Formats: sequence, structure tokens, C-alpha cells
Amino acid sequence: MKSSVILLATLLGCLLSSAQADEISGPHRVTLTDESWGTLYYVPTELHDYKYVRNVDTGQREMQSALGHVKIVDSGIGAYELHGPKHHIKVEGNSTSVKVTFQGQTYMFHKDGHNLMVHAPKGNITYKIIGEDLNVEGTFGKTLIHNKDGVYSVTSPKGAYSYTPLAGGGFEVKGGPLMKHPGLYRGALFSTAGVGVFVDFKKLDPENPLFNFLEFTPVMEYR
Repeated sequence: MKSSVILLATLLGCLLSSAQADEISGPHRVTLTDESWGTLYYVPTELHDYKYVRNVDTGQREMQSALGHVKIVDSGIGAYELHGPKHHIKVEGNSTSVKVTFQGQTYMFHKDGHNLMVHAPKGNITYKIIGEDLNVEGTFGKTLIHNKDGVYSVTSPKGAYSYTPLAGGGFEVKGGPLMKHPGLYRGALFSTAGVGVFVDFKKLDPENPLFNFLEFTPVMEYR
């Protein structure tokens, strides 16, 4: 597994942008609360002029901006409710399982052995570690990342990709870009009026090298 982690880090590091990011919530997002399953955040570039209010006694918070008021209610350990002008988001979770209710629909994310399972209304996704291989399966089919002696090959319904190290420290890439292949998500975002919930797959499945070396994109995004 260690060799897989190191080589995948090299592979993804060559391809992913280095957009400035909050180290916890990701690009353009500022963390309000850091949980074992992810974060609550807000996006200053969307809010522009805004006011953040917190009641120390009740724990209730509110973000006020031209987009509308968002009330943040602490519902217990690892659980929150966000009441926005258009959407209501409810999240409850821990380091291995998260349930999000958004627009009346339920999304589940949980670690099951060596697998990370995503259950969403429009289809499920499973991330599996099998030896040195990473398998991502969903309604799109299957994306397989295979490692053999440091040579990575990626196959999916979108085609094939390969990364081959060369003597002297170089490498050769064919069939790019890597991120055209489906299912390679770092997490899931649920937002309302510039405030939201980030479910971080790296926190839920820290053993999976894919989540360790994807920066913060792409993500499953729901608004």
C-alpha cells in the first residue's frame, strides 16, 4: 500500500491545480466548524457584504447577506441544521458515517471495511481498495486505477489513461486529462445562500490514497 500511496501522490500532483484553499474546507471556502466527517463553511466571494452572528448561550448562529439569512442550529454531537432562504440542510454523522438531508432527499456516506459507500438519489458510488488497485463503481460504470511496477493505467467509460515513469526521473502521460474519468470525487458539498456542508471523503476513508492526494476537486455538488 505504501508504494501505491507514494506513486499516486506523484501522479495526481502533476495534474491537479494548486488553487488557494482553506486547508480544511477547500478552495474559496472558510471553515465555520470542523467535524470528524467534514466541515460547515461559508464562501466570502459569494456573500460579498455579510454579517456573522453567534449566540454563545444557545449555540445558534446566523449568516446574514444579500443572498438571505441562514440559521445554523447545533442539533447534537456532529449534527447541525442549516435553515436558508430556499434550502434546508440537515447533517448528522461521525468519522465513519454521515447522513445529509437536502431538499427532502437523503444522502448517505459510510465506510464499510475497505470500501467507501455513497448512496444518493440519482445513483450510488462505491470506492474499493483491492491490493494495489482502486476501483470506483457507479451508474457511470467502472473506473479502475491499476498499478504495476509504478506504471499506472486508468480505464473507464471515458477511455484510457496511462502514467509511466521514465529513467532519470521523467514520466510519460497518455490519454489525459486524468480527471475526465468519472467518479474521482474528493467529497460532497451541500449549500444554501453561500453557507454549506462539506462531507470530506478523506476523513471518512483516510486509508484510500485517492482521497489523500486529490486536493479538494472535483466534488459532488448540490445547491
